[in-house]
Amino acid sequence: MRLQGKVAVVTGSGRGIGGAMARGFAREGAHIVLISRTLSQLKEQEAWIRGNTTSSVLTIEADVGSESDVQRIVDESVKAFGKIDILANCAGITMVSPSESLSLENWHKCLRINLDGTFLCCQKVGAHMIERGEGGKMINITSIVAHAAIPERAAYAASKGGVMQLTQNLGVEWAKHNIQVNAISPGFIRTEIVQDLISKGVHKPERMIARIPAGRLGEVEDLVGPALFLATADSNYVTGTILKVDGGWLANGYV
Repeated sequence: MRLQGKVAVVTGSGRGIGGAMARGFAREGAHIVLISRTLSQLKEQEAWIRGNTTSSVLTIEADVGSESDVQRIVDESVKAFGKIDILANCAGITMVSPSESLSLENWHKCLRINLDGTFLCCQKVGAHMIERGEGGKMINITSIVAHAAIPERAAYAASKGGVMQLTQNLGVEWAKHNIQVNAISPGFIRTEIVQDLISKGVHKPERMIARIPAGRLGEVEDLVGPALFLATADSNYVTGTILKVDGGWLANGYV
C-alpha cells in the first residue's frame, strides 16, 4: 500500500471528486479525515471506508471558508492522528450566471468557498507541515475554466484561475520545506453538480462529448489515479504543476 501510515485530510469529501479521492487514499492505507458541511454525507463515506478498508476515519463538519473552522480541522486532525501528511482541497461550488446580472453576493460566495477555502486550508495545514519538518503533499482542484473561457462562468473561472496561481506560488514558496503543492484541472466529470446542470439544460451532453477526444464524460474515479500520483513519493520532484485530467478537452483544437 502506497500510503500506509499516512494521514490525509480531504475537504468536500462527502460526495463527488472529494469522496472518490478519500476512498482511493483509504484503499492505499491512509488514515482519512473527511470534511464537509453536510454531516450525513460524511457518515456515508465513513461507513464505506470502514467497511471496505482497514483505515481509520475522522469526520468533521466544517466550512472551509471560515478561518476558525479550518484551524479546528487542523487541530482535531493532529489530535486524532498526530500529524497531517496529505491535504486534498476538493470543496467547491459552481456558479452559472450572465456576468451582467451576477450579484456581488454570489461572486463573493463562489470565491469564498473555492479560493478563500483553498487558501485557508493550505495556509493552516502548511503551517503544521512546516513546523513538523517532514514535508507533505497538497492537491488542489482547479478546472478547465482556469485555462479556457466558458460563457456565464465569471465567478467560477476567477476562483479556479486563482486556485491555479495560488498552487504555483505555494509550490515555489514551500518547496524548500519539502512540501509539494500541485493541482488537478478536471474536465467535465460526472458529479452531482454536473448532473444537476445537465438536468437544468445548462450543459448539453452531446455538445460536451463532441469536444472530448476520449468520447465520454469523466467519472470521479478517473481522478483517483492522478491524485495518488500527487500524494505519493512518485511525485517528490513535482511541485507547482497543474495536471489536466479532461479526456483531451483542452488540447483539442478541432471543434
